[in-house]
Amino acid sequence: MTVPAAMGETVETRLQAAGAECVSFLEMGDDPVFTAGQLWESSRCQALFAQAPGREAYLHALIEGEQWQPYQPTVQPVAEQDWVATTQAAFPARAFGRLWVAPGWAATPPGAAVLRLDPGQAFGTGAHPTTGLCLRFLDAHIHGGEMLTDYGCGSGILAIAALLLGAGQALGVDTDSVALRVAAENAQRNGVAERLHLALPDAAPTPQADLLVANILAEPLISLAPLLARQVRPHGRIALSGLLHHQETAVGHAYAPYFALGPVQREEDWSLLSGRRTPGV
Repeated sequence: MTVPAAMGETVETRLQAAGAECVSFLEMGDDPVFTAGQLWESSRCQALFAQAPGREAYLHALIEGEQWQPYQPTVQPVAEQDWVATTQAAFPARAFGRLWVAPGWAATPPGAAVLRLDPGQAFGTGAHPTTGLCLRFLDAHIHGGEMLTDYGCGSGILAIAALLLGAGQALGVDTDSVALRVAAENAQRNGVAERLHLALPDAAPTPQADLLVANILAEPLISLAPLLARQVRPHGRIALSGLLHHQETAVGHAYAPYFALGPVQREEDWSLLSGRRTPGV
């Protein structure tokens, strides 16, 4: 069904009361950015119900009710399938220059440098265009021994990738303690835990990085510009992603006082801005 943002919580409560196993709200317009605590102006809502005798007839009768008609609901059965195989097929091994990112079940070429990462509680598997843009940036600019900061590290994928590509040390910063725990587990799994320091923003050290990557969203990128600039050494590089094409100008304006920005890299709806730190600013 189609649900306006103002009715999201009410609709979710009604569906759960009707027996829904889970309720999801999906973007259906032209804005793929999700702001925590908010829904899109109009969302596609999906509810899954367990199969049971008479369940489909019950749901058809339910949606005929007056309270559901404004949302134009439909009911359809979901065919039984191997859900484990379906999930695994959605996360194949992916190559980003010298590095492969692969879940534990995926095969990779013999002798390849592989970052093993299963989808889980924290953002970052390599499947999203912004992550891919950042991974290709790291492949192009890590030559060995660099100090890297990953601001908004999520699963730790970028920091771990940098270390596997040859960076000497990495710092991962995130506001979510669950993400930091997941990142620590992923670093241990990939054999780089001793070279990765993880911290919440208020407790993070502020070394001057050779490379800083921040794959978050345009609004926090803009507000963080002075802070992130201070954490990049003179002539060091920054990579900023998580922004849409129409947000490039605003983000670029925030960082132009500190960095000589290069050409924008784009993939699907998403962009990556990068630049070299201007000395003396």
